[in-house]
Amino acid sequence: MLCNSLFWGLALLFLSNRVLTLTINHQDGLQNPLHNAPLPSSSKSTAKPTPYVILMTRSATREQIQSINNTLSANAAPGSLEGKTSTHTGLVVFFRAAISSVQANVIEKLPGVAAVAPDLMPDGTESPPSSALPSLMPRRELPRDLSGSSLADVRNPADVRLQSVAPPELKVISQPPGSGRAADLPGFAYASEAGKGVTIYVIDTGANTQNPEWRDMTGSKRFEYLPNAVQTAVDGHSSGHGSCVSSKLTGPLFGTAKDANIVMLKVPKEIPWTSAILAALVDISDDVKDKGIRGKAVVNISLGQRFKMSEDSIVKTYQHSLETLMREDVVVVAPSGNSRKWFDKLSEHPALFSYETDIIVVGAVDNDGFRTDYSQGTVEEITTSAPGDAVCASAVPAVVGVIAVWLSQDEHAAELQVPGKVVANVKARVKKFSYPRVEGEPPVIWNGIDPRGLDCEGCQATASAQPPQPPKPQWSKNPKGFRGAFEQDGVVGVNYVESWNSSEFEIKDSMEQWCVERCTGKCVSVFLYRVLKFSGWEYDESYICNTYRSKWSKKFVEPAVINADAGVAYK
Repeated sequence: MLCNSLFWGLALLFLSNRVLTLTINHQDGLQNPLHNAPLPSSSKSTAKPTPYVILMTRSATREQIQSINNTLSANAAPGSLEGKTSTHTGLVVFFRAAISSVQANVIEKLPGVAAVAPDLMPDGTESPPSSALPSLMPRRELPRDLSGSSLADVRNPADVRLQSVAPPELKVISQPPGSGRAADLPGFAYASEAGKGVTIYVIDTGANTQNPEWRDMTGSKRFEYLPNAVQTAVDGHSSGHGSCVSSKLTGPLFGTAKDANIVMLKVPKEIPWTSAILAALVDISDDVKDKGIRGKAVVNISLGQRFKMSEDSIVKTYQHSLETLMREDVVVVAPSGNSRKWFDKLSEHPALFSYETDIIVVGAVDNDGFRTDYSQGTVEEITTSAPGDAVCASAVPAVVGVIAVWLSQDEHAAELQVPGKVVANVKARVKKFSYPRVEGEPPVIWNGIDPRGLDCEGCQATASAQPPQPPKPQWSKNPKGFRGAFEQDGVVGVNYVESWNSSEFEIKDSMEQWCVERCTGKCVSVFLYRVLKFSGWEYDESYICNTYRSKWSKKFVEPAVINADAGVAYK
C-alpha cells in the first residue's frame, strides 16, 4: 500500500512491443519506476525459455503487480511478455512470459503471486494405468413407482410450457418420479421463464451460426475469442462439438433453457492451453460484473483434461481461477469424463475440483437412465447425470439449462439468490432434484416440471391442450419452370448446399416461388418444408428452403425431430 501522501491518479496499462508496462502517477506528478526483483539468469541454463502463466492473487496490490511486471520485463525472453487485464478493476490478473523453470520457481514465491504454471498443452498421450474394467451390471427393469420419493409433492408453477414434439432426451429432463418411462410422456415441459435474463457462458469450439438451432435462439447470443482462437464465428471442431453443446443449452428444439442468453467463448484449436482457459474465466468475471448479473450466470465447461503429476502447477492455477469466479456467485458445471474404460472414478479436471469446491459434476446416462459405458464418476463423486453423448458432451448443457431456468424464476429467488451462497445453493438444489430412473443407477436431473396432463382437454390456460396447427399450405405443381418431384410430411432437408429461412425475409406467401428463386448458379433442385414452433401458446410458422447442385434424390431428406411438415421438392 502507498503512504497517505501519495495516491493513485492513473494506472496506464499498455502493450509496447508486446511488453506490458504499468506507470504510477504520484501526487507530485512524478513517475517513479519500481525496482526489478533479481532472478537467476536464463543464459546460465541450456534449457530454452518456456511460456509460463503467472497468476496474481485476488488481493495483489498495484505495487506488487508492477513489481512482477518489471521483473518479467527484465528477465523474460524478448517480446514474450503479455498480460491479461480485468476491464472491471483495471488490474492485471495474470501475465504470460517465456522464462526458465528456475526463474518460474523464484517468481512463484514473490508477493502477490498465486501460482506459476507452464502455458502448455497438457500431455494427453500418456497411457492410463492398467486397471480392471468397470463392472457393467445387466440391465434391470425400470421401476414402476417412485411415488415415495421426497420429490413426490413437487407441484408445477403457475405458468408452464409443453414442447409436444420433443427429442427423447428432453423428455427425460421433465420426467417426474413415478411417471414410468420418459418415452411415454406427452413431451418436454418447462417453466415459462425458460431462462430469460440468465446468461450462459460456453467455453467451447464455437458454433455453426447458420444452423437453425443457433440462428433461431430467442435470447441474445454472441461470440468472444480466447487467445490464439481463430476469430471467425464458426465451429472450429470437425465434430461440431460447440454447435451441439449450444443447441442443448438454448436451441429452440434441443435446448433446456430456450430463452436464456448465450456467450460462446471460442477456444483455440489446441485446447486447453492454460492462458486461454484463464482468459475465459477473466472475461466471464468482467462480463458478469459489467452487466450486473451476479447470481444470474452459469458457465458450461464441456471440456475435461487429465494432468500428469508434474503438471500440478497448472492444476493449482486452474483451481484458483475457478474458485475466484465461483466466489462471485457464478455457477460452474463440468463433465465427469469419458474414460470409464480405464478410470471408473473421476480422473479429469475441472471435475476433480469438486472434492474441494462447489463445482457441479455431471455424468451421462442413456434415455432409460442407465449409466453409459464411457461415463466416469461414482454416485458419491458426481452431482447428477443427464442423457449424454460421448462426442457432444450433451449431459452438461442439459443440466446447465435446467439451472438457468431455476435462476430465472422468481419463486426460487429466496432459496437460490443469497449473495455469496448462490453456487452452493444451486448445487444443493441440483442434488435434491436428481433421482435414479433405474434402481441402482446414478441420479438423473429433473427440472421439477410434470408434463402429464398438459395436453389434456379442459385444463387451465397455461396447461391446456395446444391450439390447432395452422393449415398446411397448398403447393404449386410447377412454379417458375420447376416441376414437383417429391412431397412428404415429417421430414427435413439434409446434405444441401445452402439453406434459407423465410423468417429472415419479409415474405408471407408464395413460398414455393420464393424458394425456387434461391436456386441460382449450379443449383438444379430444391426442398421446401414448414417448421412450426409452439411458444407462448402460439404457433410460430417459418419455412426452410434447401438448394442442391444435383438432381433430386430421397437421400436429401431424413425423418424430422422437429415439428416439420408440408415438405415438397422441385427440380
